[in-house]
Amino acid sequence: MVTVYAAEFAVGIYTSPNLKNWTHASNFSNHGLLGTQYECPNLVEIPVEGSDETMWLMFISINPGAPLGGSISQYFPGSFNGTHFEAVDPVARISDFAKDNYAGQFFSGIPGTEKRLSIDWASNWQYTNVVPTGNEGWRSAMTVFRQNHLKKLPGVGWDLVSTPFNISSQFSQVLASNSSLGNSSILLDYSNVPSSALYFEANVTGLTPSTLAGSLNFTFTSSISGENVQGGTIPGGATWVSRRNAGWGAENPYFTDKFSSNGVYSGSDNGTWTLSGVLDRTILELFVNGGEQSATLVFFPEYPLDTLRIGAADIPEGAGVSVAVWGLRDAWSGQANSDGLVLGNTTASA
Repeated sequence: MVTVYAAEFAVGIYTSPNLKNWTHASNFSNHGLLGTQYECPNLVEIPVEGSDETMWLMFISINPGAPLGGSISQYFPGSFNGTHFEAVDPVARISDFAKDNYAGQFFSGIPGTEKRLSIDWASNWQYTNVVPTGNEGWRSAMTVFRQNHLKKLPGVGWDLVSTPFNISSQFSQVLASNSSLGNSSILLDYSNVPSSALYFEANVTGLTPSTLAGSLNFTFTSSISGENVQGGTIPGGATWVSRRNAGWGAENPYFTDKFSSNGVYSGSDNGTWTLSGVLDRTILELFVNGGEQSATLVFFPEYPLDTLRIGAADIPEGAGVSVAVWGLRDAWSGQANSDGLVLGNTTASA
């Protein structure tokens, strides 16, 4: 069992033969970003891409103290002998380059040789108590279930690869598909998707280290107000996403509106660079190059987003572009009452 001595910046590792009597075995202390406190530790065995090997992952959340402010999660690959965990290096690796992914928890009962499943809290303690949905009785959401493994990237080292778990099982319909898009775009009205939720994927193929150029771009827009969330990626380079024009947040100094991160292209990418994501009404989860990087952000437009433009520009000659978009099922529709509302658990008074 792992637990934290929050203000001492230590993860305590305990052992037990019966889950009743616990013995302290060791501490993992003062690693990475400290912030004000450690929270929500995980220690899991996890597979390594391209091999039969496994490693161990220490996953720690901090609040406050994130580079962009508020709360964030960090991870440390390493080894574990049953009592002591040792990280491969002192590097603080951040699990998400936006601002709304925190306190991720890994599910038990999965062998270390299989991709580990997790779910995260999609919010940030800097502003979660003042977001406008508080007027509707809720303030935050969870991410999609994700599957995770480790991959060693050139020049960077160990990277936690995270992608939606079995997302195709939630596809309700194909909204768009083009395997030879080239340097053009698709404009899609998805206002008739009952869930208002989409999964999209854009791929560039046929790249070489000398032809890493151009961009994949997307914009989700409200046809009523023009509010939007947009982003893009340069193959082998930077990825950015912006919620600047998505309604609430402009007056809140902590509601950072733009995020970016640099990716790494390697020979194992086989000439491919990808950008994919899940948009579910007021949350976007973005995944770069098969989940080597991810960004999670919430936003609060006055009117629903219902239009997607996605495409490519300045992709070099000889490279190909494919794009596909699917509608996602509404997970709650079967629990709605006659007014279309899902009320959740209720407690009868005594």
